[in-house]
Amino acid sequence: MSVKLQPNMTQSPYDIKICENYWAYDNKSGFIKHVKTLCEKYEVSPQLFFETVAQCYAYLDDVVCEYCGYACPIEVPADIPYMHAKNSWLCTICEHALWRTDKENK
Repeated sequence: MSVKLQPNMTQSPYDIKICENYWAYDNKSGFIKHVKTLCEKYEVSPQLFFETVAQCYAYLDDVVCEYCGYACPIEVPADIPYMHAKNSWLCTICEHALWRTDKENK
């Protein structure tokens, strides 16, 4: 899979394992069941689970901005197939710059 994780430097190896297991979701089984299973496995509340996951930056190394090459950040596992299905992707900065350029040229 092309998901890469960049943990927060304050995260423990235990927290990183939670993140790795969260992002290992296959998009085939039920997402809620996946989260419930991980919460039970790691003995954490859903709130603490998602707070932990949110601290770890996730991105796709095979989907990059067509202008600057910035790797595509993702927020939920459902983003993975969605972003892979796109023909191209622009990061927010390049998208805004192109929008401004297009607007100024009119």
